[in-house]
Amino acid sequence: MEIYNNDGRSSNRSKSKCSYCRAEGHNATQCPRVAEDYAYFTKSPPVIPVGISTTPNTCSWYKTPKYWGEWFNNCTNAMAKQEAAKKKASRSPTGVARSAPKCGFCGSTKHNRRNCIDMTDYTADAIAANRNWRRAFYKKFVEEMGMSEGALVNLKVKTDYNKPADEVIGVVTAVNWDELSLFCASPDAGNRYCYRGSDYKQYLNITVQVGNETHVMKLTDAGIDYLIPKTNTKKNLVKYSAGRYSWNAPVFASVLSPSETPIGEEWINEGHAKAMAFLTKKRSKAKLDQAEVTALINHWL
Repeated sequence: MEIYNNDGRSSNRSKSKCSYCRAEGHNATQCPRVAEDYAYFTKSPPVIPVGISTTPNTCSWYKTPKYWGEWFNNCTNAMAKQEAAKKKASRSPTGVARSAPKCGFCGSTKHNRRNCIDMTDYTADAIAANRNWRRAFYKKFVEEMGMSEGALVNLKVKTDYNKPADEVIGVVTAVNWDELSLFCASPDAGNRYCYRGSDYKQYLNITVQVGNETHVMKLTDAGIDYLIPKTNTKKNLVKYSAGRYSWNAPVFASVLSPSETPIGEEWINEGHAKAMAFLTKKRSKAKLDQAEVTALINHWL
């Protein structure tokens, strides 16, 4: 799911930097440069500390004279923040009423997340539900459809809005197996669109080679459904594919030749457990309920 891909493994986010000196690893309240610059600025007469400070400064535009006034203002503001932080830290807590500790997951005042049985059970259910989803996905996608690296597929490519799609042949070169989870799916089978927040979506990305070009293949709007033998009912396995900006991606039509190198079944049992545990790390059950995550987990239990 995107919230795990982007946060849990910190993919594309840049590191935070100090708003004063622009160095990494601290903020303006903790910046060692502030006090030194402030001492120079408040001398009589004031001294512009260009090239004389002992602490590093990555904010190179401070060296330009036309920015010295802004530099002074930034230094004064940062110094005020540091003084306020010191005062706050030195205040005696005696007589100050503290709110009772509260579990961030279930809301109980008798324990915290570390001791929350509800959170432990929720995580276990999420892992079990995802294994069930992966088992059904494996049976349909890998065993029945023959989809994996090396599969030969028929694709439809739209080159002109007013003309019918062209048919081309592609070879599957990669599938994002490690990211796949029940968040690819919709609670509803068929052609119904699934409205879900982007944080709790997971896209099935199937990379295909078409001639000399590489594309990410898109499924039809219906996605992939799975027929449950015992009840003869359908469940949706994949609703999201190829990413949110994939309107011009080649669309899957059929498998011409199944893959001879399918992924192993151990992928099912792994269950994407770290991603499922990440769900409860900072989010409350109420928030997960509201985002319909709980309902989706229960749908696959």
